[in-house]
Amino acid sequence: MTGRCLIADADPELRSAVRRFIEPRGWEALEARNAHEARELLRRARPDVVLLEEHLPGGPLSELLSEWRASHPSVPLLVLAALPSIDNAVQAIKLGAEQFVPKPVEPPALLRLLEHALESQRTRASPPPDTAGAPDPFLGVSPLIRQLEVTVRRVLDSDRALLLLGETGTGKGMLASWIHLRGPRASAPLVQLNCAGLAPQLLETELFGHERGAFTSAVHRKLGLLEVAHKGSLFLDEVGDMDPLVQPKLLKVLEERRFRRLGEVEERTVDIRLIAATHQNLVERVRAGRFRGDLYFRISTLPLRLPALRERPEDIPVIARDMLERLSLELGRPGLGLTGEAEASLCGYAWPGNLRELRNVLERAVLLSPHPVLRTEDLDFNTALAAMLPGTPTAPAPESELSLTLREVERRHISRVLAAEGGHVGRAAQRLGIPRSSLYQKLKSLGLSAKV
Repeated sequence: MTGRCLIADADPELRSAVRRFIEPRGWEALEARNAHEARELLRRARPDVVLLEEHLPGGPLSELLSEWRASHPSVPLLVLAALPSIDNAVQAIKLGAEQFVPKPVEPPALLRLLEHALESQRTRASPPPDTAGAPDPFLGVSPLIRQLEVTVRRVLDSDRALLLLGETGTGKGMLASWIHLRGPRASAPLVQLNCAGLAPQLLETELFGHERGAFTSAVHRKLGLLEVAHKGSLFLDEVGDMDPLVQPKLLKVLEERRFRRLGEVEERTVDIRLIAATHQNLVERVRAGRFRGDLYFRISTLPLRLPALRERPEDIPVIARDMLERLSLELGRPGLGLTGEAEASLCGYAWPGNLRELRNVLERAVLLSPHPVLRTEDLDFNTALAAMLPGTPTAPAPESELSLTLREVERRHISRVLAAEGGHVGRAAQRLGIPRSSLYQKLKSLGLSAKV
């Protein structure tokens, strides 16, 4: 494949013409009718080049260019204009467009523009090693995850403390890493500490460090994680379990940006961004006297709630495909896929362990299954063990779901697969394991429509 081109234009004939011309020449073409579809494909499919209509429905050009240049700085944007003007062209270039192309454009000329843009894209600086290939915490199409991404991007450049809330396994650590690596402190360390189960002295030593002789076993000076994280970010996981004796000392660091090593008189200054995370209800712990109210208010200015996987079942196919691709490469079985029935099983399970449990199920299947495409029988959900996990009930399906007819279940599953494939009927049919013509018939009988 030469490259992947996103054609964002309301004119279906133009999209089709561009597709027919570039696909035989080694390009993969993606189509979007409006700004909403273009945003989803830009984020999920990661095109190499974008052809963007000047008056694309769903968003002013200036906003789209500013937004996409900020979120995808390495992707060239070529603006197609039916009635081009010099002022508009200058404005578009200032906002980050690679080219401002008058319509109509001859196919050979368009191909040359695409090839030039692709060459430009591939010679630009690659992403930092720490971010290249890192998991995307915002995979999915659900309103919950889309709104979370919008909120996170708004607070990315702030120095205020962040509080990540969510059940075990929802990806709080992954999100903390993503925030750090894309924020203004990315060149400095991200230091992580799990507060659960640490005795007060050990937790205090880990955070603040100690001088030689500060206590019996302190035979050497030790730097605390606060010093290691200077100019960077400190991620405190399970902050709700922090010992009450250490909490006021952390509060002082956040308020005054100063601390002392154990056994030291002199105060030291520190510059960090705190990212805290917990699966507990901190308000209840404050009421119970287990967590300081003043510390809670200090760290909860910017709370971010990560949804449980069962709250966004429409995202499961997208996440599972990404996980499976990574696992199959990691474990030496590239190219593994999932049958439609297997995906339906994944979507129908409550996932008390959330993303961590999903990865565990897929990893076990990759290791043990003899099939080139994973089947339902390859997926061991281990519901008995999941039911015993503290604080993570298996959440049986609501009565409303149990009363669904087979037609309604089929309709929901096909809708999820279509959403996961960006509305592409051919790819959706392939994942469902049925011919494209059969899927078209089902769409018609179920009253569904494809995006492209």
